[in-house]
Amino acid sequence: MSQRRMFSDQTFRGYGQGGGGGGGFFGQSFGGGQSFGGGQPGGVFNRDSHTRVSYQRNAGYFERVGGSFCGICFGVFIVAAACLLIFWNEGRAVQTAQSLDEGLRQCIDIGKGAFADSVNENRLVHLWGEVTSQAPLVDDAYGVKVNAVRLKRRVEMYQWVEHKSTRTYDEGGVQRKETTYSYSKEWKSHVINSGTFDNAQFHQNPNSMPVASKEMDAPLVVVGAFSLSSNLVHSISNWHDLQLTEDVAGMTKVGNVLYQAKDPYAPQIGNLRISFQYAGATEGSPLGNPEVVSIVAKQSGKQLVGYQTAAGNKLEILYMGEKSKEQIFEAEQSMNTVMTWGLRAAGWFVMFIGISMSTSIITALVSFIPILRDLVGLAVFIVNLMLATSLSLFVMLSAGFAIVLWSLWRSSPPPLCR
Repeated sequence: MSQRRMFSDQTFRGYGQGGGGGGGFFGQSFGGGQSFGGGQPGGVFNRDSHTRVSYQRNAGYFERVGGSFCGICFGVFIVAAACLLIFWNEGRAVQTAQSLDEGLRQCIDIGKGAFADSVNENRLVHLWGEVTSQAPLVDDAYGVKVNAVRLKRRVEMYQWVEHKSTRTYDEGGVQRKETTYSYSKEWKSHVINSGTFDNAQFHQNPNSMPVASKEMDAPLVVVGAFSLSSNLVHSISNWHDLQLTEDVAGMTKVGNVLYQAKDPYAPQIGNLRISFQYAGATEGSPLGNPEVVSIVAKQSGKQLVGYQTAAGNKLEILYMGEKSKEQIFEAEQSMNTVMTWGLRAAGWFVMFIGISMSTSIITALVSFIPILRDLVGLAVFIVNLMLATSLSLFVMLSAGFAIVLWSLWRSSPPPLCR
């Protein structure tokens, strides 16, 4: 047995000094001076990159067959989940389309909504106009102020980030797996737990963010004569970078970004950078003119809220810019179509994965004959594609049939249910 085979059940880290028998931390070598990881001869090492090498015995024939039985059970569960996803998606798509059609038929156009007409109370209305708020939004921690309905503070911390790549080599009866870990310094908006790093000793991040990111919304946002619900306000998401004009004590301003660092161009681990964005500019904002929005919602007194349709969906829609009600509902129908086909594709893919797991035993049974294994594997793959497609279509058609029956039952229920 070769020197390398003698260590087939061990895992080597790329730490220790290079060389034939060094017992140091980086780049320890095994057998004939071969080095695993970032170690280099002479004790020179790279702390920011190393490789872990491990060996694992290939599964035997009966182990592969036994594992396939487990795959069958899990595959059946995945197929069932895919069927539920496809069935639910068809119902969702029809309900959304019917709700939008109902909304378009009942929606009343009130122009700029200069006043609240009691005739339209609790009805679905369409209006457009400039957004206004009572006062500017202020981030007291940094003295930032802007005339807008939404303000966002984005905080990022300079941290170590671990990158991992794995390569597997088949060496007869064993598999050799080489996992390379490398480390880079990057700005991240969330804390990265360095305790899980493979080389945590030399790559440590702070445990928390000294300053949190934050979003602020104006307490009262008005279009025409109507105040907007919180859902409508959150739909205003056309974020713009805020131009910073004043310095902040303890911070260094570079462009429109604040740095909590001695040298912003050579940051250290734990340093912060903070930027600001705003959405829904009002009068006096950096954009100049207030932004215009178009809304479809229910008139409730002098507030715009969600409108519950008979089909089942709640309509509470806001678009940036001046748009007619026809344009809004057409855009919503297009979004519904894209989402429907996206979920159909996802359901089909999950279905294919589940069927492939359930039929993996077929290739496992003939895996000891290489040529036959490849031919059977190709045939099973093609059959799995056809089965996934056929079953997906069957579930879609079944869902459509169920939806029709449900609609007929709702329109004229049996006498005992009336």
